Amino acid sequence: MEEYIHVFNDFLEEAISSESKGKYGPAVSNYYKSLTALCSYLIKNKLRKKPKNHTEIFLFLKVSFPEVHKIIDSVFTVYTASYDHIMEKEDCTNLKNAIKQVAKIGGIEKEFEEAIKKI
Repeated sequence: MEEYIHVFNDFLEEAISSESKGKYGPAVSNYYKSLTALCSYLIKNKLRKKPKNHTEIFLFLKVSFPEVHKIIDSVFTVYTASYDHIMEKEDCTNLKNAIKQVAKIGGIEKEFEEAIKKI
C-alpha cells in the first residue's frame, strides 16, 4: 500500500511544480497520474484487488465505486486532451478537485491528507 502512496506523492509533486511554472500540460498529466494512483490505492484497500492498467481501474470503479467512476470519467478527457492541446490553469483546478473528491468519497482522505493539503 505504501507503494501507491509513494507513486501518488511523486506525481503530485511533479504536477504542483509544473503548475507553479505555468506548464499546465505536464501538470494535468501528472495530476491525472496521481489520481489514478489514488484510485488504485482505493481499489486495493477496499477490494483487495490490484488493477493492472487504466481499463481495469475503470472497470473496478464502474462496478464497485460508481460515484468515483463518474468523477474519473469526467476528467479523463482533460487528461487525454493534454497529449496535443494547450492546457489552462482551470484544467489543473478540475483535476485537483477530482483528487479531493475521490479521496473523500473513497474514505481514504486521512491516508493522503498531508499531500492533498498542498493542492
